[in-house]
Amino acid sequence: MLNNKSRFGMLSFKSMRHKGKLSKVITTSPKWQNLNTSTRYNLTRVPNGMSGRPDLVSQEAYNTPEYWWLICAINNISDPFEQLIAGKIIKLPVI
Repeated sequence: MLNNKSRFGMLSFKSMRHKGKLSKVITTSPKWQNLNTSTRYNLTRVPNGMSGRPDLVSQEAYNTPEYWWLICAINNISDPFEQLIAGKIIKLPVI
């Protein structure tokens, strides 16, 4: 259960069912909605061998796997195993 002491407590977000389980989607929070409109980005294709692996895409683009979450957030990816597919055009934020 999330509360105000949780790191996600400051965000308002919706729940959704994914593969039969209820999960929270932080990208539905109003605080995340400006990410797509206010962030500069480059377009690229997900390389072969990196399907479902935003950490590898982050490593390739930024020399660190730590920005996997940003790649998912700006591309509205809630399940990288199903939505991050080789050949798909995605946004890579300019950081």
